[in-house]
Amino acid sequence: MITKSLVTAVGLTLLVGCQTTSSNEEAIAKEVKLAYGNVVKDGETYIPAWQRNVEEINQVLSNVHHCADNIVLRYQTMSAQDISDSCKLLLDTQERFHGMFKRQHKPLLHDNNTVLRANIYAGRDDYVKYVTKHFDVPSNNGGMYLEGLPHLENNSAEYVAYLRDGKVWNLNHEFVHYLDGRFNTYGDYCSPPHDNHYGPEYCPTPAPEPPYLIWWGEGLGEYVAHLNDNEGALKLAGDKTYQLSELFYNNSANWDTKRIYRWGYLAVRYMMENQRDKVETMLFHVRRGDYSRYQKIVKDWGTSMDSDFHRWLDTVAVQ
Repeated sequence: MITKSLVTAVGLTLLVGCQTTSSNEEAIAKEVKLAYGNVVKDGETYIPAWQRNVEEINQVLSNVHHCADNIVLRYQTMSAQDISDSCKLLLDTQERFHGMFKRQHKPLLHDNNTVLRANIYAGRDDYVKYVTKHFDVPSNNGGMYLEGLPHLENNSAEYVAYLRDGKVWNLNHEFVHYLDGRFNTYGDYCSPPHDNHYGPEYCPTPAPEPPYLIWWGEGLGEYVAHLNDNEGALKLAGDKTYQLSELFYNNSANWDTKRIYRWGYLAVRYMMENQRDKVETMLFHVRRGDYSRYQKIVKDWGTSMDSDFHRWLDTVAVQ
């Protein structure tokens, strides 16, 4: 799940919800006027929570391992096997992604997220205990990708996660968000049209009009992570619960695991495997940040693929 608006005077107001403040935070609060989220106004400085809280984060996530030049694990505790398996998974996913999109590893214009750091807590309890204070994200999830402001040279791309049954939960899916953001989707998290205003981005309200890009982002995360091996989604295919045109209008108001992730996967897989020319036309504009043209394209698609989508569902459905 890939998750700012009023200017806040720097001080205790900035740190609502935190019972204590680190010395690092207090020093920053005295010196600068922080932007509240991704919208940076004149006179404000953008310093995300994971930079403000770096001292405490480093104390809790005290171990570091480099899977590659662009992939870093920062963690509480992981076995050598956990580390090896996680690195292999990420490197395999990266190779698969680049094989799909053939971007020659060329990032989008103004994207400086050269390195992704995965911040991995020892378990669910530690995640709930620390992640909101450390990264300003809700803890009622299975992990999140935090893109920051990629046009800034000192920006850092972060992923928060935790170990579950000896594995990093949702590691693959969230890593795809990083790859999609760096190579397909121009701008920061608030740039594409969507209606999510939660932290740490706090995108401005009111939201732009739909269609949003949620179907693509979450569906692609599932598709690249699982390819054809997504039993949970394929078991739903035969129900034909949604028209493809409905899934293009996924939003925060209709957020549901089955609709957003399972059916999002089915929508993206269908488009990638059966309508690739339309995907490439769409991505031409998305990669340039021309989201009004993206929306026009999706509106023009309308219901034209609904019948074929339902026929295709019969070919992939499993009992």
